[in-house]
Amino acid sequence: MEPEHEDAMRTDFAELVRLRDEVLHAEVLDRPNSEVKALDDQRHNLEQRWSNGPHAQAWKHLCSAYRDWERNPERVRQFLAWTEHYRDIGHERLTAVEQRNIEQARELSGNTFHVDYERNAPDAARFTPEMPVPAFGPVRRRIERGR
Repeated sequence: MEPEHEDAMRTDFAELVRLRDEVLHAEVLDRPNSEVKALDDQRHNLEQRWSNGPHAQAWKHLCSAYRDWERNPERVRQFLAWTEHYRDIGHERLTAVEQRNIEQARELSGNTFHVDYERNAPDAARFTPEMPVPAFGPVRRRIERGR
């Protein structure tokens, strides 16, 4: 895929996601059916142009990656860890376009930030009645040394 075609695909896919959101918001806000239909027609035309074009396979992969990030982000994270492991030992599992598809889908689906809650679990249980949260500011008791 030529870089200019990939750029166009990425721009159009971002527009497709925006149009999907617009359609949902228009339906929730009870906008006139003509407005909802116009947005949905734009979305459909954009999708059809790429689905039936010469780069349909790359478009399908991008759509699939986005759907996977929306439905099961943890599974996609595991898949990326697996592909990174194989890349480290010299076996590339994804093409450069597929890797960028997954990255764009992650950004558009809102899965760019991930907190490993297991890592933070000890912090949540550190303070107990026997060991209260330390007081800061004027409330804290001063420690008198040497008296």
